[in-house]
Amino acid sequence: VKEVSGDLNDVRMIQSGAGIHEFEPSASDVAAIYEADVFVYHSRTLESWAGGLDPSLQKSKVAVVEASNGMQLDKVAGEEVSAEEGIDEKTLYDPHTWLDPEKVAEEAQLIAQELSKLDSKNADTYQKNAQKFAEKAKALSQKYQGVFSGLVEKTFVTQHTAFSYLAKRFGLKQLGISGISPDQEPSPRQLTELQDFIKTYKVKTIFVESNASSKLAETLKKATGVNLKVLNPLEADPENDKTYLENLEDNLEILAKELKH
Repeated sequence: VKEVSGDLNDVRMIQSGAGIHEFEPSASDVAAIYEADVFVYHSRTLESWAGGLDPSLQKSKVAVVEASNGMQLDKVAGEEVSAEEGIDEKTLYDPHTWLDPEKVAEEAQLIAQELSKLDSKNADTYQKNAQKFAEKAKALSQKYQGVFSGLVEKTFVTQHTAFSYLAKRFGLKQLGISGISPDQEPSPRQLTELQDFIKTYKVKTIFVESNASSKLAETLKKATGVNLKVLNPLEADPENDKTYLENLEDNLEILAKELKH
C-alpha cells in the first residue's frame, strides 16, 4: 500500500510482532480503523477478524478493501475439496501469495485499482506507482528463475508451509513438517516421526520461522543432526529498514544458498 500510495497518503500498519495467524486487534486498533479513510487487508481467510468489520455499525465512512480479491489463488495442497453450503469457498485456498514476487506485483495492481476508484483524481499516480513496483517485483522473479533453474536439488523442508506459491513460481517442492508448533517442543512421538521423515527424504536443512523458540531449534538439531535456517514467512514485522522486496530477496537468497549445498 505504501509503494502504491507513494507520498499521497498517511499509511499506517496495524500489526503484531508475533505474526498474523493468531492476531486479534485491540480495541484501539479497531477504533483506528474506523477513523481511517481506507482500511486495506490481505484476505478474509487470513485476517478473519477483518472480514467481519462492518463500518455501517460504527457509523463510519471507512472504505474496506480486501487486497487479494480478484487474484487467482491455489487450493491448499492435500485439501482439494469443494465448499459445502454455508462454507466460505475462499477458506479452501492458500492465502500466502505475498511470498511470490509476481503475486505481490499482481496484488499491488489490484490495490492501485481500488485506491483509484476511491480517489480518482490521483488515479494516475496510483497506477504508475503500482506499475513501477510490479516491474521491480518481476525483475526479482526473473533473476531467481535463473538461479533456481540451474540447481539440481529442488526440494526444501519447512516448519511452516507458507511457501507453496514461491515453490511453484521457481519450480521447487516444499515439504512441511506438520504439527510442529513454533513455540513448543515436539513430543517424543513427533520426534520419532521427524527422524523417519529426515531419513526418508535425506533432509540436510529444515527452515524454521524467525519466531521459533530456541528450545525447539535445539531439540530438533540434537535429535536429528540437521541444520536449521530461518526462512521468514513475512507474517510479522521483520524489524529492519529494508523494503518489502529486499526482505523477499533475502528469503530467496537463503533458499538458493542452502539448495546449492
